[in-house]
Amino acid sequence: MPETKPMPKSFPWLYFFMNAGQSFGLALAMTYLQFFLTDTAGITPVTIALILTVSRVVDFIFSIIAGPIVQKSNGKMGQFRSWILPCVILVQLGVWMMFANPNIAMSAKVIIVGVGYILQNAPMNFLVTANNGLMAKVAGPSMDNRMAVAAKTMQGMNFANIIVAMATLPLINMIIENTGMNGFFIVAVVYGLIQISTTLVTVAKTKEYDQYDPNFKAIGGPSVGQIYSQLLQNPMVWVLLVINILSMTSMFGVAPLGMYYFQYSVKNIGMQPVSMTIMSLVSLGAAFIMAPVAKKVGKKNSAILSGFIVACGQMGIAMFAHENVWFYIAMLALNGLGAAIVGVIGVNFWLDAAEYQLYKTGIDTRPTAMSMANVPMKIGMVLAGPITAAVMTASGYNQVLDEAGKLVSTSMDNPQMFVRLLGFIPATFSIINALIYLFFYKITDAKAQEYATENQKRMNEKMAAAAAAAPQE
Repeated sequence: MPETKPMPKSFPWLYFFMNAGQSFGLALAMTYLQFFLTDTAGITPVTIALILTVSRVVDFIFSIIAGPIVQKSNGKMGQFRSWILPCVILVQLGVWMMFANPNIAMSAKVIIVGVGYILQNAPMNFLVTANNGLMAKVAGPSMDNRMAVAAKTMQGMNFANIIVAMATLPLINMIIENTGMNGFFIVAVVYGLIQISTTLVTVAKTKEYDQYDPNFKAIGGPSVGQIYSQLLQNPMVWVLLVINILSMTSMFGVAPLGMYYFQYSVKNIGMQPVSMTIMSLVSLGAAFIMAPVAKKVGKKNSAILSGFIVACGQMGIAMFAHENVWFYIAMLALNGLGAAIVGVIGVNFWLDAAEYQLYKTGIDTRPTAMSMANVPMKIGMVLAGPITAAVMTASGYNQVLDEAGKLVSTSMDNPQMFVRLLGFIPATFSIINALIYLFFYKITDAKAQEYATENQKRMNEKMAAAAAAAPQE
């Protein structure tokens, strides 16, 4: 990933808006999918867990192979830009399929949801890898540049989350009430077009930094086997894998259930957008405030502090939030504050681990290492299915269907148990993660800078040698 020219000051803002667009594009799938499939499409939680688990296994395979494919590519639009826009379009096709809810047999509907889920997530592996690779390519070896882009990435996501929180559910309800149409699907299409548009701008604006390189093969690079071998021998990659698997399992198993809290525990679903708005405002403010804090205390200390703050918020939910919606919102805000501390670091943990490996061995695994950030997400999604189903079952969630199999009503027998599980599960995972960072993560920020600077120097020397050896026209 050679440095072509200094990073422009506008580049972090490109990632701000691109990731804001991504928040729009994935908002419904991340927040409302479980609720939509049970309470609108009429699919049982057990069936949802089954189809999503199967789909996530397929998605996991793509998460493994995406890194080396992108790393070894040399497309006409550049190593990374060639992947970004096509993958965004495929992702949105998948989202639209999941929320289409056609009037067809339930078995066919389940298949469409499963295929849509794969379409949303499989290309996402290539998209995230390419986005991260482009970031590292433009930012160069500077830790300050990398942190600046990572911070703007999170700030952009939280900025969009505020709008999403305030507008999404009212917009969906307005469409349903005034037209009788599928408001979820219509909003998904609009949000998807926002993501495609912001991505197109970023691809266009970064043209001079990532272009087709005629000397790409001459520079040489590791084989796929070497890439995976080096990653598997990197102890810091294993530490990050364990931490992020726990984190993603918690997030995908519990976070989507928040909608049920408002429906069945406090019986005021209108507070859901209020909660999302407040949490997003806190997260946005924290993303700006905590960026210099994370830079000052370092990545490792940021992660430890983040884990314990998040755990406090989740424990508060478990113990005191049943039927107290404002306390629930306050604890979610605390959770957002804690998450922002490590969130502004972004993928830089993985990049530091790969810089260390390249420095020690001379084998470049950086794009693939950053793609490994997707792997815990996929494993977490698979593990989250049974957790979600278990929480719903333990809470006594019921669906009543008529003779034709259409949904008549839903209820929850034990909402207090539901809230306890909603808090205790992620709190436990957050504490474990903080302890793992404390005792097992070893790369300091100073060492990471040393590795990155030396690696860039070596790469520039290879580029110069390859250009000198190339036939002159």
